Amino acid sequence: MSTVLAIETSVPEATIVVWRDGGLVSEHDFSVGRNHNAMVFEALENALAVLGGGQLDLVVVGTGPGSYSGTRVGIAVGQGLAIAHGCPAIGLGSFAATSLARLSQPAVAVGDARRGVFFVSPIEENGEAAAVELMGRTEFLERLRRLEGMALFTFDDPEALDLDDDLKSRIVRARPEARLLVDVWNGLSVERQNALTRTPLAPTYLRAPFTSKAKAGHPLLR
Repeated sequence: MSTVLAIETSVPEATIVVWRDGGLVSEHDFSVGRNHNAMVFEALENALAVLGGGQLDLVVVGTGPGSYSGTRVGIAVGQGLAIAHGCPAIGLGSFAATSLARLSQPAVAVGDARRGVFFVSPIEENGEAAAVELMGRTEFLERLRRLEGMALFTFDDPEALDLDDDLKSRIVRARPEARLLVDVWNGLSVERQNALTRTPLAPTYLRAPFTSKAKAGHPLLR
């Protein structure tokens, strides 16, 4: 018997599930806004109650991209559970854990990375999300037009992308779900699963974290 707990907190509509021996035995949805750290533990306690004191064999965490704090809360909780249960904790990109990504092939996540930069992230044949590719608006619009026939989705409001009616009508808003993280994991090859268990948990960024430079005369520069 294999018992897996999955956590998806990269969006406000967060989810935690427990999967055991081929099926879901516990599923908890909760809306958190900016309070992932305050809301996650009640849902986690309820999810773990089905174990009856038993142990987890694996923790799967959605690594975003998404909420800056939410993704880190999910990773921290996943790491803590893995230590407590003596099991691996693995991360999967959250774009892959959407119903559109699981049901439609090929599918591509698209969106606004802010400050004039946009992105695309295709869902690969093995079900995982490819690395985010960044580009300017002109290239982004050209790319969308070349993705004719593909299922396009975003975590944000499609209206915010400021597209013409034709392009806007092709993009669906989606959200990741913990149960679909388990689905992605179960669809991976043994080789890929083993590789993920050896990979440290880390957030998936749309772009590298911005770090401001210290002002002249700052003690760090002396």
